[in-house]
Amino acid sequence: MMVATLGIALPEIRQWFSLSEVEAGSLFSVLMIVAAITSTVAGRFADRYGRKTILISGLSLLAAGFALAGITSSRLLFFLSLGITGLGYGFTPPALYAVMSDLLPNKRGLGASLVSVAYGIGGAIGAVLASRIIAVSGWRAAFVTVGVVAAVIMLLQLYWIRNIRSIKSAVRGGSFRGSLSLPLLILALAEFIGGSVFWSSAAWSPTLLRSDKALTLKETGWVMGVLSLANMLGSFCLGALSDKLGRRRVIVLSSFPAAVAAFVVYFWLQSLLGLALGMLVFGMLKASVPALVVALAQEASPPASAGTASGIIMALHYTAGVIAPLIAAKLISGTGDIVLAMILCTSVPLLLYGTLIATVRGRGNS
Repeated sequence: MMVATLGIALPEIRQWFSLSEVEAGSLFSVLMIVAAITSTVAGRFADRYGRKTILISGLSLLAAGFALAGITSSRLLFFLSLGITGLGYGFTPPALYAVMSDLLPNKRGLGASLVSVAYGIGGAIGAVLASRIIAVSGWRAAFVTVGVVAAVIMLLQLYWIRNIRSIKSAVRGGSFRGSLSLPLLILALAEFIGGSVFWSSAAWSPTLLRSDKALTLKETGWVMGVLSLANMLGSFCLGALSDKLGRRRVIVLSSFPAAVAAFVVYFWLQSLLGLALGMLVFGMLKASVPALVVALAQEASPPASAGTASGIIMALHYTAGVIAPLIAAKLISGTGDIVLAMILCTSVPLLLYGTLIATVRGRGNS
């Protein structure tokens, strides 16, 4: 909801603070950079001090930072508030993935995919809610509203997580160095490459659809909505399937067809219906990022290091969110061909992603 609200409100924020295009774009960079830095620390803290402590801390920081950004009139304080929000954004997913791993130790794929599905639902609700509130009361009211929602969710977690202490949601493990392994490092690199596809397609597909495919703004929004739905549906299906067939096998067998689907969507398809169906297939096949990589990393790490593994993978996911759209922009401007650039940013990385995942060996990832 927070990310969607920031995106919807960006034109109003630019006007209010007189931001340039680069400064406006840096708002997202602030969030992602801070989240990338703090995710590894958050995962480690979740192993040492308990999942609940870090999860509640993350939600509290997110609520406070986003609400503060909605009431400040200072440009500097606005950026600092987004920095605080980024801390919460970086703390929350690693702890949440670790909680789901504790709750569903034999169905980590399903547990991790539920996190991705909820993320997508939150984005959809956030976009609708923010647009309605901004139209009536302005962007500040939308920020405060999402901050209040985050605070309410934090209070619910504060109460309900007490009921799963018997499942040992706070596991205290060994050293951080002891948590590192070659499979985990390979998975981190794979997540960076796979995450670059996630962020590049999200950032630049609308531009390609409107410029090269000649879709209207409304048609583009519809197709991108199909992509978001496909990501949620694909994450759930691939997660449940990976619990039965093995994490590594499902990721590899979906990544290579996803590379072909990306090529077909960006190079061949032209009609609205064809593009929508193509995005549906592409989105479902690439939906192993980041949920299944997190689950695979947890299984490739010592039992007491589920939080650390989650944090490392999410840190690389957020790093890709900072770098990948910029690389795509450079390729688009350098080649002058947005179709070629998008193929290079999706099909090629997906082939590398699947190849790296195929090399990983560990418990329960056949």
